[in-house]
Amino acid sequence: MNPLFRISALGLSLIAFTACGRKKEAAPPATGPQTGETSTTDPNRLPLKHVRGLHFMQVPQPKAEGAWYPAEAIGDESAQAVLASPVKGIISAIQVPPGRHVPPGTGLLVIQSPELARLKADWLSSKAKRQRAEAELAREQRLFEGQAGSRRELESAHSEAATAKADEEASRLALEARGLNPESAGAVFTVKAPKGGSVTAYKAQLGQGVEAGQELGSFQSASAAIAKLELPPPAPTEWKPGALTEVRKSDGQRWKARLEGTPMTLTGDTRRLSYRLRLSGGPLPIPGTPLEVHVPLTKAIVLPQSALQQVEGIWGVFVKEGEEAVFRPVRRGVELGGDVMVLEGVKPGQTVVGEGAYLLKSLQIKRKSGGEDND
Repeated sequence: MNPLFRISALGLSLIAFTACGRKKEAAPPATGPQTGETSTTDPNRLPLKHVRGLHFMQVPQPKAEGAWYPAEAIGDESAQAVLASPVKGIISAIQVPPGRHVPPGTGLLVIQSPELARLKADWLSSKAKRQRAEAELAREQRLFEGQAGSRRELESAHSEAATAKADEEASRLALEARGLNPESAGAVFTVKAPKGGSVTAYKAQLGQGVEAGQELGSFQSASAAIAKLELPPPAPTEWKPGALTEVRKSDGQRWKARLEGTPMTLTGDTRRLSYRLRLSGGPLPIPGTPLEVHVPLTKAIVLPQSALQQVEGIWGVFVKEGEEAVFRPVRRGVELGGDVMVLEGVKPGQTVVGEGAYLLKSLQIKRKSGGEDND
């Protein structure tokens, strides 16, 4: 082959290679959204097409709801008593353990009391003095009538008898004021059950010295006329004092109950609203029995709890608008097991995210913080 032809062919090849390289370098970079990206800039409007695991639902019509809430049977104030001793002494015996049902008058605590022994001795002494003074008065009365005694001696005997009688009366009252019978009182005092029921707790131990009037324990009668109920706020707006409802026990026993009042503040320990309902109809439960109270609730929309998410301290739901979801604040109501009442913020017929709403919550938080929109 001609050498000149070879050189020309080689030059043409180099020129073509160089032009091709320049063409590639001159190509501008691609612009616009790529796969898996979104052109939406508003962090409150979230695209749905790349989010998996979402289940949508239509907001149902409002309905009047009622729910059963756990409660506890407690004794009425008239069924509760404080155990105490009217005299000071030392506890020598605890005859009945807490929790055991006993009939009225059953001995619970035995107290050895020197004070009681002194009071009984004072009464016996004053009684003997009164008897001697009365006998002396009778003798002086006979002597005076037989003109063998003087009026002065008779008047003195009257005075002595009156003083002795007053001393005996004071000693008797000292015992009766402590709830004791002077005739049967001794050096031992027994604290007895005021009615049928059980000791809920002792506040003194065997061998402990106690003062008169000191609380030794608490006693509860066998029946409980009150159901104590605690609800999370907000309070049911339709529940007013005097309203009737139903209370049930796990074995199927039921009672009618009347709401006694509505709480003004939250409880200090549980931060809930505490209600009292008075039971009626049928044998009452014993204190501490677990109960359930039917609470009528206001008419409202009910959604699953998974649909409600808390974003930046605000409860809301994600409403579907076209191919996007928008977070809408709502006013949360009472919980109903796995559901919750929504009082404001959504309307029947709207489409909201039911299951998987937490995924949109995470996406919104990422977008507001400047992070990636999608994994």
